[in-house]
Parts: sequence; C-alpha cells; structure tokens
Amino acid sequence: MEEPGYTPTLTFDVATVRLAPPPDANFHVSVTSPPHSSRFEATNLPMKALIQIAYGFGAPVTGAPEWVANTFYVIQARSDEAADARLAKLTDNEVRLEKRHAIRELLAERLDFKTHLETRPSSIYNLVTAKSGVKMEAVPAPAARAEGEAAPPMAPANVQAHGSQHGLEFVGSNAPMAAICGALSSMVEAPVVDKTGLAGTFNYVLQFGRDWSVKDPESWPSIFTAVQEQMGLKLEAVHESVPNLVVDHISKPTEN
Repeated sequence: MEEPGYTPTLTFDVATVRLAPPPDANFHVSVTSPPHSSRFEATNLPMKALIQIAYGFGAPVTGAPEWVANTFYVIQARSDEAADARLAKLTDNEVRLEKRHAIRELLAERLDFKTHLETRPSSIYNLVTAKSGVKMEAVPAPAARAEGEAAPPMAPANVQAHGSQHGLEFVGSNAPMAAICGALSSMVEAPVVDKTGLAGTFNYVLQFGRDWSVKDPESWPSIFTAVQEQMGLKLEAVHESVPNLVVDHISKPTEN
C-alpha cells in the first residue's frame, strides 16, 4: 500500500551481491528484513524475487532474461545507525516503503535496472477457500496484559524455503493472507489476489514439486494441487488486463 504524500529516501550505505552456489538437496532460501532496521539479507534468492520485493508482487514481471529467474544470489545490505534510528520512529508501512526504495536504488546502481509499467492482458490467480475447508493452523492473537495495557505485538511473519530431491518446501509462520499471497505469487509467477476473506495469521507447511524433481518418483505434487490438499485453499486462474512490470534493461551483477 502506498502512503499518500510520503516520499521514501532510504538507501543502503553498504551492500554486497554475490552469486550463490547452484541449488542442491540442501537448498535453502531465506530473507531477513527486520521491520525497524535498515538491514536486508537474503540467501539463495533469484533476482526476480528481489525485483518483486522492490516493486511488489501485484504486477507480473515481463521482458526479463532467463537468468533473472533461475540464477540465485546472496545479498547483504544495510545503512547506518542514524537511518535505523529514523526507521524506528516510522509506521510499519512507511518502513516498508523505505526498504522498497533502498532495494530499487540497489537494483539501479548494481544492475543498471530500468523498467516501466504497461497494462497487458495477463493470467492472474484468485486465492479462495477450498471445499475441504482451511487446513492451515490459525495463530491465536496475543492475550491482553493488565487492564489498560496494550496487547503484546504479534510475532513477525516469516517463511522459510527448503529444497530437496522431491521439490520445494515452504514453512510459513505468523503469516497473514497478504504474505501467503506474496509467497504463492513468487512461485506461480503471477499476481495472487486474496479472495478468501480470512483474517488473522497462520502457520503452514507447503510441499510442491519443481523442475528439478520432475523425474523423482516421489516428487511432491504441483503447487496447485499442494495448495488445495495441504492448505485447504485453491488457486483459480482468471485473465485480466493488469499492469505489468516490463524490464527494459538489466545487467548481471558483478561480484562485490
């Protein structure tokens, strides 16, 4: 969500972008971005996912070369203590916009990334509740403290990805539906729109097959089957004219 009248300015003072080893049976994807810190770290992240973090998962990324989706990187970036102190005084949404701005600046500086929005007919997915009912674990809201005191804050959303010969496993905790849609969007490579009406946060485990597991006789099911059987949700494809993030130029980052 944008913030009318708010202009983010954060940039990273120090940043490294290194090529990660090829995926193997111990493949593990992680993203660390504390809400009120300038620190951003990612392990085994495809550049396409970094672009989606910077620009949002609501627009399909088109026109990018193949390596953007299938080459993985280790990214470590942060600003200084003064920036952290400023972030600590901002709302969660303002901090999100600041971090997105910093990542966009990193993409422009290190990858000469140029893009524009263009409305095109595209496949998107509506996420609805399956007939079987929701199978995710609902996370109870924190109990209120003494009278007059605010309830403790919810634990931050987190998703870990683990690879194996059977496919990819997502382990999500404290995830609102927006975070779940974002994770699914990164896998189906199209916007996922929440139509479930579900509130609150959830824990879940999602195991689904990927390209490298096709020949494995015990490969996990497709993401569409897995979402329905393991989460009690369903991805329904629809075609609409939506804004696409069209990549005009991107260069592979040099090791630094």
